[in-house]
Amino acid sequence: MFYATRTVKEQGMENLPQICVDTSDAFITTQRFGTREEVIRWIKEVGIGNKVTVIIRRSDTEICNRERSNKLIFGCYKGGKHKNTDSGTQSASKKCGCPFKIRSTPAKDGSDWMIDVKCGLYNHDLPDRLEGHSFIGRLTTDEKQHVVDLTKRHVPPIYILLSLQDRDPENVTRIMQVYKHKSVIQKKIRGPIITDSTYMTNKYRQPLFEIVGMTSTELTFAVAFAYMESEQTENFCWVLEKLEELFVKKDLCPQVILTDRDLALMKAIEIVFPRSINLLCRFHINKNVSAKCKQHVVNDL
Repeated sequence: MFYATRTVKEQGMENLPQICVDTSDAFITTQRFGTREEVIRWIKEVGIGNKVTVIIRRSDTEICNRERSNKLIFGCYKGGKHKNTDSGTQSASKKCGCPFKIRSTPAKDGSDWMIDVKCGLYNHDLPDRLEGHSFIGRLTTDEKQHVVDLTKRHVPPIYILLSLQDRDPENVTRIMQVYKHKSVIQKKIRGPIITDSTYMTNKYRQPLFEIVGMTSTELTFAVAFAYMESEQTENFCWVLEKLEELFVKKDLCPQVILTDRDLALMKAIEIVFPRSINLLCRFHINKNVSAKCKQHVVNDL
């Protein structure tokens, strides 16, 4: 890898900066690869070894009706141009039209895959280090699942990062990337919601409908309450619809809703939160079982 000026003109790319980074020698190889997965793995390993970020820009598989052949097109993550939108908002982009391009296709007999370096030039400086790189530092599917498992065990992010580095010494993920994925996980973790209504404990003599949340450590917290004219399905629907408006994302509905088997409330839950699981409260079950069985059980005390 070296800085070159003559190579730019030789390849007919006068629009590039005068100084470019040439990585052609690192990727030129006569090695054959058995599968496309081996090609992808080799390209990415060579890229990391030379502190360059290579992505798959195009992947075609052989489809007879569309007359496409097997091929892989690799490029720089800064390749292409930023497309302006009509939203009126200003947004930054890392794309700078980097011409780096590698093409990989099977041999004519269809046996092995070959690599052809179309352009090994980068029109931007390469990073001194890859730790914390926004693309290379991304978590893999297996690493994401590992973060999920440790998060459920309440492991702090710093120890999650150390665990990832123990599993893979070449891991370049940083603590901020662990925090980012941890926040995504926490948005998906939703505890149960407990609902109950009573009208004997307030001076208005109207049903007071309470909604309480519960954490994974069985700690409860108040979510909302409402006075209702009567315990009818339409009144419960109105309260639950207002509860639905509290969620930032519409797809983040409560996973479990506990009731005391109020049929009107259960029907309203099916209308407003059809994807939520409706379960009976264990406290009310024990209370009802105790009341019903008390008259049939002889008290020996």
